[in-house]
Amino acid sequence: MDMETIMKMMLQSGALEQVSGMLGVDEKGAESAIESVMPMLLRGMQGQMKNEDTKYGFLQALNDHSKQDTNDLKKAVKNVDMTDGAKIVNHLLGAEQEEIAAKAKKKSGLDTKTILKIMAIMAPILMSKMGQTAKTETAKAGSGDMMRVVGGLLDGVDAKDVVNILGMLMK
Repeated sequence: MDMETIMKMMLQSGALEQVSGMLGVDEKGAESAIESVMPMLLRGMQGQMKNEDTKYGFLQALNDHSKQDTNDLKKAVKNVDMTDGAKIVNHLLGAEQEEIAAKAKKKSGLDTKTILKIMAIMAPILMSKMGQTAKTETAKAGSGDMMRVVGGLLDGVDAKDVVNILGMLMK
């Protein structure tokens, strides 16, 4: 499973409706916010893997999150730990999260606080899906080298590709 498949699953599962319902916002606004922030979360993951100081901790976090049940993404969104999600967003984006939320605000019409909540909802689910995918791909490869697999998954996706994928899926 590649990142494109993960993105499709997240959008076609009812997760978008769940996010908008939880936060009391319209689906179009939530959709636009997700479209804006998801590439940035992926970019943050790429940064974690490229940094020698963070990549091992990031791999451990992926492993830990891979144990979460995200087969029913609508349920996963409902049960997400937003405190943990906010911590993930902070690790992935650091001080940039406010700037990213402000840009998403312009596009989505949602307030910055709501955008930050959307990021806190999406981040643990994305980590879980990425961790599950990495474990599966590592097992298939028989190499036991999860670092290589995660790096390959993230290197194959850039923010522009994710925006294009999201645009096609949400129509």
